[in-house]
Amino acid sequence: MGYLLSMPDPYDALPTLYDAELALFDADLAYWHSRVRGRVLDLGCGTGRVAAYLRAKGCEVAGLDASRPMLEKARRNAPGVPFLQADLRWFSLHGFGSAFAAWSSFQFLLTREDRARCLACVRDALVPDGYLTIDLFAPMPKAPAISARKVAAQFAWEGKRVTKFESAKRAAGILDLRWEYFAEGAPVADVTQRVAIIDRPMIEAELEAAGFAVFALFRDWRENRFEERGPRLIVEAARV
Repeated sequence: MGYLLSMPDPYDALPTLYDAELALFDADLAYWHSRVRGRVLDLGCGTGRVAAYLRAKGCEVAGLDASRPMLEKARRNAPGVPFLQADLRWFSLHGFGSAFAAWSSFQFLLTREDRARCLACVRDALVPDGYLTIDLFAPMPKAPAISARKVAAQFAWEGKRVTKFESAKRAAGILDLRWEYFAEGAPVADVTQRVAIIDRPMIEAELEAAGFAVFALFRDWRENRFEERGPRLIVEAARV
């Protein structure tokens, strides 16, 4: 789940923990398969959850991530898939029919400048009329500035039951997330992550400026029409 070579991934030391947490999550996989057009590029691929699924479905997929530990795990999860270690703001690839950034990965690019650099690289990677899909969490403008600590997930990891707690703070277009992991009551990891809050007008303007035309917006992976209450903001665009 690394995006910038200059910024250490908080999960670098625990790629198996990240992988175990997402292993049972498959609600979005059929959606991503339905969006494949030609060769497909998985941006911020992490440990290869989506890439492995697409490969099993016979798709020609490649993954890109800045985190070496994540990519080492991805290569074990998806043998035969080419994975490239690169900063999402600075990469050079070509000939892809489609690309996607799943699970809010685009929001780890905190500034407009960083997102513009990423979109320029993606546009160059796509063939004319190639498709880009970006999956964001919805901005939810009425959400409180501080979200109380709550249980966010429970899953098995290395033979133990893990509980993940989440808390969050919002300020000036940024969401600061904290995830605390406990294995059978013992602390395992305390992860903090900063992400950009991106609303519909913002992502539409940034895509248009980068040479894309938005043609669909959804609030979930079942393709329900987008609403501000979310939970997701899924944007589909074509290179123009």
